[in-house]
Amino acid sequence: MERIVSDEQIEQFHQKGVTVLRGVFSADWVKTVDTAITKNLEKPGRPDAFVDGEARGFFQDSNNWQRIEELRHFVFNSPAKIIAGELMRASKINFLHDHVLVKKAGVKMRTPWHQDQPYSPVDGRDFCTMWLPTGPVSNNTALEFVAESHASGKWYRPQRFTTGALREDDDPQWKILPDIESDRDRYEILRWAMQPGDVVVFQGLTLHGAAGNEDMNDRRVLSTRWTGDDARFQRRSGSMSPPPPADGAPRDGDPLDCEAFPVVWRRNA
Repeated sequence: MERIVSDEQIEQFHQKGVTVLRGVFSADWVKTVDTAITKNLEKPGRPDAFVDGEARGFFQDSNNWQRIEELRHFVFNSPAKIIAGELMRASKINFLHDHVLVKKAGVKMRTPWHQDQPYSPVDGRDFCTMWLPTGPVSNNTALEFVAESHASGKWYRPQRFTTGALREDDDPQWKILPDIESDRDRYEILRWAMQPGDVVVFQGLTLHGAAGNEDMNDRRVLSTRWTGDDARFQRRSGSMSPPPPADGAPRDGDPLDCEAFPVVWRRNA
């Protein structure tokens, strides 16, 4: 079977912590994802899905793949699981969760700099996020990444998107995030303008954030998270996304394999 990801993209993912893949999702898959986003907007999975409250311009919701048919179809049947396997050089891939993000045109609220993995119940290096927009994204609105920020292995305490305050119950041994935005010249910051069918993929500890939406169209994105061979379940003291299932969750230190975090791909022997 022909590979989707090039050696250069695999190397960039491991060295820089992020890579971009062009045109790897067909128009049909983009339409499927966009339909899922519309369904999620029409029926959110939680009451506080709009980050900016009554302004209702910045929407984010997660863990809806079991109730939205198009999301489930994407998880099990799209090229995403193969892309994750090739980038992480994995023998198997588990699906962790989905995360829909919509910034309406003209919304000025930033997505603050953060890592994804500290929000999750997952330890291990084999953790990646795919950020898939369903419409064009300009360079000004694109998601940004601090190159090689994953390489130190540092975990930073999550901050609340609405206020920037630290969450109360997270591991106090995790580091306090530096003020990247006020000292941008100190870092190598990567970003890419994107077209439908493109996707950026980044490691779970890669620092990333985004400006408000200066584009004329709403920025509609499906973000999905995937884990590989060395990923292990780890319950956190703070809130977790996705939350562990009430029944059937793995024990700390075990592989994630369970109904809530299904194995969706295995490499052919």
